[in-house]
Amino acid sequence: MNPTCDGQNLTPCLSGVGGTVRQSNRRDVMSDGLCDIHIAGFGSLADVRLQPGRLTVLIGANGSGKSNVLRALRMVPLIRTGSLQRFVAEAGGASALLYYGPKRTPAITLKLEFLQGENRHIYEARLGFAAGDKLVFLDEQVGYQPTPDAELHLTSLGAGHWESEIRMASDGDSNARAVNDWLSQLTFFHVHDTSMTSALRTHARAEDDRYLRSDGSNLAAYLFRLQQSDDEADRKAWRRINRFVSRIVPAVKELAPTPVNATTLRLDWIDDQDERFGVHQLSDGTLRAIALITALAQPTAHLPRFISIDEPELGLHPAAIRTLAELARSVSRHTQVLFATQSTAFLDHFDPAEVVVVERQNGASTLHRLDEAQLASWMEDYSLSEIFDKGVIGGRP
Repeated sequence: MNPTCDGQNLTPCLSGVGGTVRQSNRRDVMSDGLCDIHIAGFGSLADVRLQPGRLTVLIGANGSGKSNVLRALRMVPLIRTGSLQRFVAEAGGASALLYYGPKRTPAITLKLEFLQGENRHIYEARLGFAAGDKLVFLDEQVGYQPTPDAELHLTSLGAGHWESEIRMASDGDSNARAVNDWLSQLTFFHVHDTSMTSALRTHARAEDDRYLRSDGSNLAAYLFRLQQSDDEADRKAWRRINRFVSRIVPAVKELAPTPVNATTLRLDWIDDQDERFGVHQLSDGTLRAIALITALAQPTAHLPRFISIDEPELGLHPAAIRTLAELARSVSRHTQVLFATQSTAFLDHFDPAEVVVVERQNGASTLHRLDEAQLASWMEDYSLSEIFDKGVIGGRP
């Protein structure tokens, strides 16, 4: 049986379909954060469980299921805001989300557990196939356990509804309110579209500056807010972002978000010769790096509690990958970070116990956390990427 979170000894572990639980000694034992994720019936995830640490890296071949883990996590905050049906429609209908379709898998199960000191909060939803190729709530509940030895209190939010009842329940239930807050803090950054017509390269609305959007579409507005702020924490973040960008792209001396008119802004930049250029003169990889650096280096007070990033290595030079990994490690003191990658070079900046190998076996994704002790002899002579390339730890096509 899989272990559950407890405030005394949270050691991340994983299991897949028919898999065994693997535990390892970790430096990042947590008393605050998302400590357990259980997903069943979603995409290629027939039944998987993940206990993330402060830093977690999913690696596997194309089609192994890495992105399905992140996509399921992206669905959760959309469920919270009453956008489940929109998510389902954009995915191509419920049939496209259910593991091998509704005849084989009639429902999706999502269960998340959060630790706050000794307090454990739980959110669980079962989403069943319904007419119109939609998903309907078969059950939705929240749970609370004040200490590891205390009784677990579960509260049902009902069944048969099309959109979540969590926000409604949070008005009169302190546990539902705590769970609702946790769900709102799950953030997914998917900055893949850097084409000439992408939102990253077009003007941003000046008023859209409260937080950085998951696709980076308001990057210029958010950076302008940090640059112009009287808050020292904002100004410090602005300087930190510029410093990291210059490390990755030395030709960029400073970013220069610039008002176009009273309602829109564009992202300019100043080069090392003090010449000004527009965002269209940045490469795809550079622009994507700026967005990811901003996501990770934003003020601590702005950081969500959990950040997931799909394929951070796209378009980045190896030196830039190293810088991004260093930044992620630094910020993991304040938030949890989950990466999904195909880059073996990316692995070399993380400890083995922070790496989860995703494979597809008999049509289902399995997740397996590396065992640092078992790899100790290999690590004396090889880097983690070399061990991966040799097929020692799986994850290859």
